[in-house]
Amino acid sequence: MAPPDTIVQLTATTHFPIKLTPTNFPVWRKQVQLTLIGLDLNDFINGLSKPPPQTLTDKDTTKSNPAYTIWYRQDQIIYSAILGSCSEAIQPIITSASTAKESWDRLNTSYASQSRSRIISLKSKLAKNPK
Repeated sequence: MAPPDTIVQLTATTHFPIKLTPTNFPVWRKQVQLTLIGLDLNDFINGLSKPPPQTLTDKDTTKSNPAYTIWYRQDQIIYSAILGSCSEAIQPIITSASTAKESWDRLNTSYASQSRSRIISLKSKLAKNPK
């Protein structure tokens, strides 16, 4: 795992070259997951990376938590890359999300079940076609 104070830079065009459209969700999702696993950032979308407290309290003083700042910046970079890898028709679904995980969950809710239905339909059509 990267040191906790390291931020991994990520861009949609470099890291997620396949743009998400209403018809290619399974391929796009796999591309994003594998890239994030390779960069050791998958925990930001699967919910295992929890934000540290925003502030630290020491006696009578409260100050911002540098660990939170680093976590938040990394999360927003991932969120930005996900947003940038979506087609314009899909971007409105996630623009009001506040974290990478929330955007990921919205896309899964919107497209994962449609993809499964489409796969079942295609398998059925293939089975009926003797060629």
